[in-house]
Amino acid sequence: MMSRMNEEKKQLPQGREKEKTNIGKNLRWLMVFCFLVIGGGLGLLFGPQLQASEKEDVAAAPAIPPMPVETTEVRIADSDRRLSAVGTLRAAESVMITAELAARIEKIGFAEGAKVAQGQRLIQLDSAVLQAELDRAVANRDLSRSNYQRAENLFADHAVSNQQRDEAYARWQLDEASVRLASAQLDKTVIIAPFSGTLGLRHVSLGNYVQPGQPLVNLEAIDQLKVEFNLPERYLAEVKTGQTVALSSVAYPQDSFAATVYAINPQVDEKSRSLVVRALLDNAEGQLLPGQFVKVGLSVATRADALFIPEQALIPQPKATLVFKVVDGAAQMVPVETGSRLKGWVEITSGLVAGDVVVTGGHQKIGPGSPVHPLPADPALFAALD
Repeated sequence: MMSRMNEEKKQLPQGREKEKTNIGKNLRWLMVFCFLVIGGGLGLLFGPQLQASEKEDVAAAPAIPPMPVETTEVRIADSDRRLSAVGTLRAAESVMITAELAARIEKIGFAEGAKVAQGQRLIQLDSAVLQAELDRAVANRDLSRSNYQRAENLFADHAVSNQQRDEAYARWQLDEASVRLASAQLDKTVIIAPFSGTLGLRHVSLGNYVQPGQPLVNLEAIDQLKVEFNLPERYLAEVKTGQTVALSSVAYPQDSFAATVYAINPQVDEKSRSLVVRALLDNAEGQLLPGQFVKVGLSVATRADALFIPEQALIPQPKATLVFKVVDGAAQMVPVETGSRLKGWVEITSGLVAGDVVVTGGHQKIGPGSPVHPLPADPALFAALD
């Protein structure tokens, strides 16, 4: 009995503690609910007033002033579609003059860098031995000819056979060939200019003993020059003989030269997939020299009413080219596609229309949507299109 009473006494305080805990939890949930109800009521009561106050604050904030930027309208002009390449100048005719036989140089009859005419004597080789051989060949020829004439007379008198007459004739013809051979060898001791042109620097001196094939001096015909350049094969249908190409050289940056396409290689290079094109350039004044490189511009199409903007209006990006277009006093970023270029101007093939206004200066001060104050661009900018 006593033990049960003791146990009941112990259980009684524990039950009361659980009841107290439950009452505390209920009070906390009741307080949270009251706060939510009160907060919601205050929101409904004062929310519209707070929103109106925020709108008033925004309206009261000062407006961003328009940023001054240079602008210009999209201009209309003729578009000259040009292909660009780098070319090499070559002489119309070029040769390295060499010796054809072994002999000593007896005379040099030209000055380095001089102009010479076709057939002009340049170098005289020692000809004494070859002259003697020619004289001997002539003597043998004369003798064999006389022998043949006697044989012909004797044959008419039936004094010699037909075979003897034929042998005399053959001997005469062999000696005649020996004369021509000796004469040809002697002619090679005189080295002449194969065409008119300008001589280069000589590689030999007076008294040198030269061998066959040894270089003596180069000769270049530079009154006309060939311009050789490569174009990608996709332009095959657009390149024709008779077209005019414009040339520029770093040696004469202020000058422009014109050449005419006269030949296109009938075979496309298998490695580079390009065409080899040659044009002919008049170079009577000798300004340009073989071996120089030139920039080549080939006009392949002209289109009227093309759209142009200044190059400084472009904003190059990795995947697109952009411009700022002014719309209702604000800068709007627009992607564009470009075409040919003309002295500081670039053709726009997509993205703009005639009359659009683009920003040409002050890009760094604005962004998309920025209010702008258009200012006129530098008048000198329009010289290329006017």
